[in-house]
Amino acid sequence: MPGFRVPPKPKPPPIEELTIRELRDLYDRNAKILATPAPSTSTYVPRIMAEQAKIEAQLLELEGMRDIQVGLEITKISEDEQMRIDKAPEQPRPIEAKLRALDKFGSTFRQQNGEKIPGLSFEEAMELEQRAHAADLERKQRLLEKRQRQGLVTVKGRVLTREEQEARIWAFMNYKPSEDDDPSTWFDDDQDDGRKGQDIIEPDAEDLSDIIRVDTSRVYYNTFYEPRDGD
Repeated sequence: MPGFRVPPKPKPPPIEELTIRELRDLYDRNAKILATPAPSTSTYVPRIMAEQAKIEAQLLELEGMRDIQVGLEITKISEDEQMRIDKAPEQPRPIEAKLRALDKFGSTFRQQNGEKIPGLSFEEAMELEQRAHAADLERKQRLLEKRQRQGLVTVKGRVLTREEQEARIWAFMNYKPSEDDDPSTWFDDDQDDGRKGQDIIEPDAEDLSDIIRVDTSRVYYNTFYEPRDGD
C-alpha cells in the first residue's frame, strides 16, 4: 500500500548459533546454488564459497565436541578396575588388496597344480639354508663395517659404548706427563760424570780376540766416532 515501507527481511542468524542439522541444511542449499548454471554477480559466488568454508569449520568443531560428550557419557569409573574412556579397540582387519591378491594366487595355483602340494627335496632345502646363512653373514659384516666407520671400535670381542669412548678420550686429554717424559731433562748431567743423556752401561772388559777379529787395515776413520773414556 502506498505510504507504507516494506518491512526488511529477517537477518539470518550467525553460523556460530546454528545447530548441526541447520548447518547441514544450509550447506546443502548453498551447494545447490553453486551448482545452478544461472548467472550471478562477481561477489555472490565468492561469498557463498566463504560461507561454505565457515560451515565446514563449524561442523567439524561441533561434531568433535559431540564425540567427546559421547565418550564422557560411556565412561565407567570403578574402584577395582581402571577407567575406560574409549571403546575397546577393534582387531585390525587384513587389507582387502592383500586378500584379493591371495585369493587370485590361490585360484591360479590350483588351476596349474590341482590339489597337489609341492615339496622340497633334501638338497633343495640344504641349498636354501646355505643361502640364508650366507645372507645373514653378509648382513652382519655390513653392520660391523658400519659400526667401525662410526667409531665403535671392537675390543676383546665387544663394542665400546659411547660412555667408555668418552671416558678414554677424557683420560687422554687430561694425561699429565712425568719428569721422564720432559724432553728438556733428557740431556741433563744428573750424575756429574761429564756425560749427558741416558745412563749408558759399558760392557765388561773381556778378551774376545779368539771369537771376533777385526781387520784394522780395513777400518776407516769416522768423523762421527767419539772415543770412549780411556781410549
